[in-house]
Amino acid sequence: MADKKKKPFLPKEPTTPRRPVILKSERDNSNKEATKEKEKEKQPTIILKTREQSTPKDEIPQSPKISKTSNLEAEGPHPSKIVQNENKEKKTIEQKVSPPLKPMLEPVKLLDKHFVFNSGALEFLHDSSTNYLVVGIIGTQGVGKSTILNLIAQNKFDQNLCSEILNSHEAPEGVYETNVMANIENQSDNLDLIQPQEPKIDKNTLSKFKIQDIEQIERGVHCTKGIDMYITNDRVILLDCQALWSPSLIEDSMPPIKSKSSNEITVECLQIASFLMAICHVLIAVQDWFTDYNFIRYIQTAEMLKPSLSASNTISNQEGSESTAIGENQPHLLLLHNRCQLEDYTPESIKIMQDLYRKAFQKSSLQLNSGMYMYSDTNRNGLNVDSVCKSYNVETCGSPINMFLLPEVYEDYDNVDIYRGHPPFEQLAKRLRWMVLGVNKHQITNVPNLSERGWLQYCSKAWETIRKCTFFMEYERFLPY
Repeated sequence: MADKKKKPFLPKEPTTPRRPVILKSERDNSNKEATKEKEKEKQPTIILKTREQSTPKDEIPQSPKISKTSNLEAEGPHPSKIVQNENKEKKTIEQKVSPPLKPMLEPVKLLDKHFVFNSGALEFLHDSSTNYLVVGIIGTQGVGKSTILNLIAQNKFDQNLCSEILNSHEAPEGVYETNVMANIENQSDNLDLIQPQEPKIDKNTLSKFKIQDIEQIERGVHCTKGIDMYITNDRVILLDCQALWSPSLIEDSMPPIKSKSSNEITVECLQIASFLMAICHVLIAVQDWFTDYNFIRYIQTAEMLKPSLSASNTISNQEGSESTAIGENQPHLLLLHNRCQLEDYTPESIKIMQDLYRKAFQKSSLQLNSGMYMYSDTNRNGLNVDSVCKSYNVETCGSPINMFLLPEVYEDYDNVDIYRGHPPFEQLAKRLRWMVLGVNKHQITNVPNLSERGWLQYCSKAWETIRKCTFFMEYERFLPY
């Protein structure tokens, strides 16, 4: 046993397992080949969804062409693309042209009788137009403020202008007959029911602003309440102010139990005058005689109490423009005398009037040398304006200021043989309108190129600032009771 040699252990070589051979029939192979051909012929059904419902635009897979163009746009704008975008913008601007504004047939309220600001005139104002003129007027009761604004609002002057002014205060005719028996007799004769007469159509061209009728004149009641605004076709914004210091303002303000005092009415009138100084290019101060010192003092007080209305506090800057620290521009002040007599047109009277106003407003910042003169001063300002009277010149009347005289209209206005001392009323009215519309328009606010709607927004902020200003409250404390 010991002699027996041990056999070495050798590992077995790996052998691959043999697969069993399965014999298949030819029928099975033919069936499988037929099914494969049918599956190849069938097209798969694909369910499609819209891009809005399925995936957002950012996650939509893009073709390589689109991805390349997007990469180019990200790297920098292409000039051809810029031209195409500009053309598209021009087309969209042409398509979105603002509709034409409807003309204003009657004035609207800028401030009502309770001094509440009204933005109802926004639909009559342009959003991009900057070529407009704002003209305001102040004066006491019955001096003809509404009539003067009606003269400026006219594009064509009628030959019967004087007759219209004379007939503006006539009593209206009754609608029914006063005699009842006459109505009964007419009814029996005509065998018809009495029908009220149709109101006559007023063809008066001076009907933009309402004028006092004979009933209001007899009762001593003011006609305009608050501030009325009318916009002409020439884009002239006319502002008619209520009467100053009228006793009827106390009765019409509130019920008798809560009626306002005279000091409160005075302060409210000062606020209105300061408001007009802040929003107007031209401010017309009307008187019907020479001169009321209280009225001059009133204008000076309104200018003194007017708060500073900078662009940063009142209206947002447009297009990123910065407001400058330049002082506020004051309006052109036109001193207008209405219903003047023959002696008012003499050179001596003109000189006295101008010297008085020049001394009264020597410390004022209101513009009194704006070209609205009775005669020209070629040596100083280079104007060449025909004088109202041939005797008006710098030697006889002194240097001119913004002062104008309108005559009284009489029933015999068409009588040429009567010496008037001045040109006809129609000619002076045309001259007044020409001077007012041709004045140099200054910048109302520090915001350049303020549009009409921007001006209305500025008016709203300015009135709110004036109403909350403490200067007027402190001034009311010092007024005598």
